[in-house]
Amino acid sequence: MNSAVPFAVDKERFWYWHLVFWLSYLLIKYIHLAMLVPLDNRVLFPYLVIYTLLSAVNFVVTGYLGQKELALNISIKKQALRLAWWLIPLWLVLTPVRQYLMLNYALLPSDTDSPLRYALAFNLVLLPIAGWFALFLVYKANLLNQAEFRQQQELARQARIARLKVLRYQLNPHFMFNTLNALNSLIVQRKGMEAENLILQLSNFLRHSLKNHTEHLIPLKEELDALASYLAIQQVRFGERLEINWLLDEQALQQKVPPLLLQPLAENAIKYAVSELKGHACIDIEVKQQSAVLLLKLSDNGSGTKLAAGWPQQASFGSLHNLAERLGLLFHGEASLSFSQEQNKFTGQISLPLELLHAAD
Repeated sequence: MNSAVPFAVDKERFWYWHLVFWLSYLLIKYIHLAMLVPLDNRVLFPYLVIYTLLSAVNFVVTGYLGQKELALNISIKKQALRLAWWLIPLWLVLTPVRQYLMLNYALLPSDTDSPLRYALAFNLVLLPIAGWFALFLVYKANLLNQAEFRQQQELARQARIARLKVLRYQLNPHFMFNTLNALNSLIVQRKGMEAENLILQLSNFLRHSLKNHTEHLIPLKEELDALASYLAIQQVRFGERLEINWLLDEQALQQKVPPLLLQPLAENAIKYAVSELKGHACIDIEVKQQSAVLLLKLSDNGSGTKLAAGWPQQASFGSLHNLAERLGLLFHGEASLSFSQEQNKFTGQISLPLELLHAAD
């Protein structure tokens, strides 16, 4: 066990089980004495008082020791040695104390102080202390294991977040290059209003990307606004030959989704379909809620994208694989990214279970 692993100690929980142990021991001892002592025609009360007093001393000493030792982040072997260092002297002190109380207040004058009685006293005092010792080590080992498990979970969570950030921040440099070229062209043509609008759309898109730097869910409408800014930039680049159609379900717009889900699909459509068409190009965006699933679709009428074993050939190591990996990390394989092709219409579809979206939110 790594001593650097932090763990929290619930003192109330410790004292609860500590009290349960010593009360259980007392109950068992009371029943044992109530059954055996009357058989020798002895008075039961002194025995009960003596064992109650010894248990009270054990309760206080082991309670203080346990609370102090529980907070130490050390291995079980070292913990056992530290406990033994304190519990063995306690055992050796309580044994003659018990024997003195028994001889003077419980046993009859005819009883002799034999070595056998001392051996019995040693065992009777050792038994509850040894039981507490064993249970404490089990309790401490459980705490250490839980702490190590939580640390492993935290490391896995941090690695997952880091991987998600890497996948999200892989902004296509061609997009920035083409946008700046389009802006330069507008400036050269002295189209001030169009240039100003392009800068505004670029600012909105980049603000959305930087603002949502975590994988917390955002309103779907906000995600679609960012996509609209991205496509508006592309419309400046391609002019009137790029047509954008929106088909939005009002009920679906009430949902929340991870940021920048549709942008990779739009990027793929622009790069492998619209750019390769000389004539009219069309991109359809459809958002709908179907049964217990939120469907996000983006289709294009380009012929540049072909399917190979369910994946676009050009996207084998591109942003679409990054998107699929993000969905897998976020929804543990329950969400899906699929593609279909009908004649010259290529469609990418993201399916998000509403139950997982609500749970993540």
